[in-house]
Amino acid sequence: MNAYLLAGGFSRRFGEDKTLYPFKGTPLILSLFRKVSRHFPTWVIAKNLTKYESLNLPLLKDLYSDLQTPLVGILTGLAHSDKTFNLFLSADLPLLDDTFLMLVKTFSYSDKYLGFIPSLGGKYHFTCGVYSKRLLPLLEEAIKKKNLSMKQFLDFFYIWEEDYLLTHGVNKNVCFNLNTKRDLEILKQLQSTT
Repeated sequence: MNAYLLAGGFSRRFGEDKTLYPFKGTPLILSLFRKVSRHFPTWVIAKNLTKYESLNLPLLKDLYSDLQTPLVGILTGLAHSDKTFNLFLSADLPLLDDTFLMLVKTFSYSDKYLGFIPSLGGKYHFTCGVYSKRLLPLLEEAIKKKNLSMKQFLDFFYIWEEDYLLTHGVNKNVCFNLNTKRDLEILKQLQSTT
């Protein structure tokens, strides 16, 4: 399994590039890369590769840099990968932990499904999931039709339900991502309770 960090967003609501925001003294994307790459070969997918060159990370350019959707990053990673199943993570997951990564690494994947995504806090986390290369033609067709939501594929996905994840020691906030500066305050509260 390969892993891909999705860094193609514009961080408009955050007000600055959240992937480069210092998290415990390190740019968030670098912190995440170090954690994930201990478990999987890892690449960063972005529209603008220049901003990450100084971090010496393996980089891939979004295949459709004019579109703003995680679907493009997932398509880019699946097209690049030589593995059947691949992990895709938003590049702004400060609470991602080894417990979740080990669950992903050791899970018995079935060809019956095209994706495996967590459901936590009543939300499906499409940018914290595993996708099969067999999803690639469906993604290409969706882009042609400008149908850019991952929700359209939900019937093809296996859902890691919250009870299952919690039973396996996964932190319920593992997929928490930073969208606004207010989320930094929420992050501090979440860190103080874990």
